[in-house]
Amino acid sequence: MLSISQFSERCGISASALRFYERKGLLVPAGRQENGYRAYSPKQVAEARFLGSLRAAGIPLRAIRDFLRKDVRAREAMLSSWRQEMAARLLSLQVANQYLRGLTPERPPLHLEHWNEPSVLVWFPASADEAPLPFRAEVASRKRALQQRGVPVLTGGYVRTLDSQDGTLSGEVGFRIKASRRTPAGARRQEVPPTLFATLECGLRDDVAAHRVFRFLDELGFRPGSLHLERYLPGTPDRYLLMLAVQRR
Repeated sequence: MLSISQFSERCGISASALRFYERKGLLVPAGRQENGYRAYSPKQVAEARFLGSLRAAGIPLRAIRDFLRKDVRAREAMLSSWRQEMAARLLSLQVANQYLRGLTPERPPLHLEHWNEPSVLVWFPASADEAPLPFRAEVASRKRALQQRGVPVLTGGYVRTLDSQDGTLSGEVGFRIKASRRTPAGARRQEVPPTLFATLECGLRDDVAAHRVFRFLDELGFRPGSLHLERYLPGTPDRYLLMLAVQRR
């Protein structure tokens, strides 16, 4: 058996961290010495190093505790989620680095927005007469309905125009909610992993907005992903936010 100081030196984790892991139920000493001090088994060294590695990778303690209690299939699902989140964080840092390198003292027209955890877009069917920002009333109505049902909306007002016939538009209005929430009745669910967006606030007649974002990403060495969104903005009747997911080229 190893004392806490011996075990600490053996696994490269401080004694205070080992006591903390014990309080959290993550790594309990195998026994006690005659004097009552903690005693660890040499077999626990690998377990301690694994905990330290997960912490060094930025995995929260609560997630580590859940991971250790899961079966193999559930662990693989958690690992897949962690890999996605890490890839998104790395991409965010790379884009942020390139973004800062390309900045000038003037305020840039394009910006970055990071959804740093998995979330869901819920889409509702909508129709409206052709007009500037035609689905504004539908967005407000659907948002109120979600809030009345107790569904917290993280961000909302996303729109998709799918068809136009005889002056009537058909499409969808969407809202971002937490991944843990159930899909509201009548909605289509779209799972969204952690995602970094390049964004540009546009006027109604800005026909080349997307090309400006494409050029911006190309200059940074990245390309747009498959997720393209338009978000209505509160307080303005004639502007919207264009959002393009960012991927490595």
